Amino acid sequence: MYQLFIGGNYVDGKGKKIDVINPADNTVVDSFCSATKEQAEEALETAQETFKTWGKTSVMERCRLLSKFADLVEEHQDEISRLNSLETGKPYGEAYGDTGFCLNVLRFHAEEAKRVYGTTLNDYNSQRGSVYHMVEKRPVGVVVGHLAWNYPMYNAALKIGPVIGSGCTAVLKPSSQTPLATLFLGKLITEAGIPDGVINILAGSSSELGYALNSSTIPRLIGLIGSTDTALKVMSDSATSVKRFSFELGGNAPTIVSESADLAAAADTVASMKMGNSGQMCVDHNRIYIHESVYDQFCDMMLERLEKYKVGQGADEGMIIGPMINQSAQKTMEDLVEDAVDKGARLVLGGKIPEGMPEGSAFFEPTLLLDCNRSMKVYQQEIFGPIAALSKYSDYDEILAEAADTDGGLSSYLFSHDTKEIAKAVEIFNSGEVLINVDGIGDVEFLPHCGIGNSGLGCDNSLWSLDEYFELKRVKIIP
Repeated sequence: MYQLFIGGNYVDGKGKKIDVINPADNTVVDSFCSATKEQAEEALETAQETFKTWGKTSVMERCRLLSKFADLVEEHQDEISRLNSLETGKPYGEAYGDTGFCLNVLRFHAEEAKRVYGTTLNDYNSQRGSVYHMVEKRPVGVVVGHLAWNYPMYNAALKIGPVIGSGCTAVLKPSSQTPLATLFLGKLITEAGIPDGVINILAGSSSELGYALNSSTIPRLIGLIGSTDTALKVMSDSATSVKRFSFELGGNAPTIVSESADLAAAADTVASMKMGNSGQMCVDHNRIYIHESVYDQFCDMMLERLEKYKVGQGADEGMIIGPMINQSAQKTMEDLVEDAVDKGARLVLGGKIPEGMPEGSAFFEPTLLLDCNRSMKVYQQEIFGPIAALSKYSDYDEILAEAADTDGGLSSYLFSHDTKEIAKAVEIFNSGEVLINVDGIGDVEFLPHCGIGNSGLGCDNSLWSLDEYFELKRVKIIP
């Protein structure tokens, strides 16, 4: 039975017992008791009290402790990754990579926090030396972080790194579906010497715990990695006081493969991303448009690559993809395929629940749909699964306008070596990330991960993310 982490101590949750299910075999990994409203208030008050002293800690001390924490995460990377693999169902290699992303983010902030600068300004109307103006950056205070289930360690680091680096304190809420590896971090936080109450970790239902955290007047910043609908609910619940928001939300990423593209490289990138984490990535390729002159060739390339992937779990060898997060997500994949086929798409690979898997598991086959169109759900909504939906185009300007026509702009992709096409894409794609001939994952802790419109506010990663954890203080001095 796992415990919550409040004020540097593991404590039993006082709410209902929740089992954590491995979606690869439908077995119970472990369980925990949910945090109650009262425990949420306790954690917030602890974070608020701790901030009074922690917020004044020297930069070098905070960075030293953050580096020590990162070292401990690396020492326990195997243990953390195995736990991550069990609760998410993802293959061990992908879980290990998730912990690797976590380490990169923690170490980035342990260095970047040393480069947070204020400034001085000359007074335009006074003799030099008679008036001094300074602008300083001060930590905002208590942060609430709602974490998604798809990359538990990476998502945790996206909050822990800037919180510790800036001098803020936090209450983190991992998903109830995947809280175990995140709760384990509490042990390492203590071993690193990070003061009690700087990082608190609670798990439980969004209806009670999430509401209690958001509606409190203590938090100064609320971060969320999740859906647009969840973000709207968080903002509504938070309207008890003036708060800042940092949201990384979903998207509907368009991908255009031009006739000038390196087709093999494009197929490699699209296929690996569509199968990575079983397609459960917010930056994944969603609406994939191929120029008619290379359409058949590219479809053959995609089929050849996707056929190499097999469903599997844990340490299974080969090119394997794990399960969906739960059977509800699995059912969504079935519905998307059925809708596309009913509306004229050609199903050439997968499209169903694989045979021979453990009863109650959430696997779905690698799937390739051809000849898709915008009437289909696979183009209207974020797929978030191992379905590659392809269609052909003839006019670049028309398809670019269609690709950019979305309420949520997180990532957009173009594979092309035509400089005019590239220039147009940079200008017209309405997304926080425009990616040309590259994928949307990798060692990107120094680059901003940001959305436009319904895909988010602010960003994760980079110095721009760290900036969100500070507020400005202007000082004027007449000697």
